[in-house]
Amino acid sequence: MLVNWYSNLVLKRMNSTAADSFDIEVDDVKHIGIIFDGTELKSISLVKKFVRELSRNNYEVNALGYVNKSHRMLEHLSVLYIDYFSKAQLNWYGKPKGMVIKNFLNEEYDILIDLSTKSYYPLTYLAIAISAPFKVGRFRKDICIFDHEIKMKKHQRLNSLITQVTHCLIPTEGYENRFRKNRGCINNSLQGR
Repeated sequence: MLVNWYSNLVLKRMNSTAADSFDIEVDDVKHIGIIFDGTELKSISLVKKFVRELSRNNYEVNALGYVNKSHRMLEHLSVLYIDYFSKAQLNWYGKPKGMVIKNFLNEEYDILIDLSTKSYYPLTYLAIAISAPFKVGRFRKDICIFDHEIKMKKHQRLNSLITQVTHCLIPTEGYENRFRKNRGCINNSLQGR
């Protein structure tokens, strides 16, 4: 009980998001940070595919997966662009710690994408702690972290969240893509310009 109270106090103190409204042009984005729930193997394969797609579109990508178990399995070995951490790398109130976390937090990202579909304190902590001018993630009732919130229906899963994020990040021929803070993805036709 005391741990939950303290954890929530830490998040509230860290979270000071401004409600400014601006657009971020996809052409200006170079470095993307991704955090995700890496407990399920199916999620890992979806995230790997998403990271490969972003890399093919000339984005520098770093991804960090949280394994909601004390120990990681063979599938959670670090690979190019993707690292993992587990419950064993959390302090007494759930804050992630260790060299992998430190390295991820020290990077400068243009966009942070939170692909978690469940609320885990370590991922929420990272979403707030990471210094990125623009953050994207699913809408949450408990805390407002993201500049662009994606509303998901109860039946939607990770692949749906990835599809919605991809829609804005991967330019489509004949369209101008950009994120708009607090409003959504803008995908305007270039015809008639």
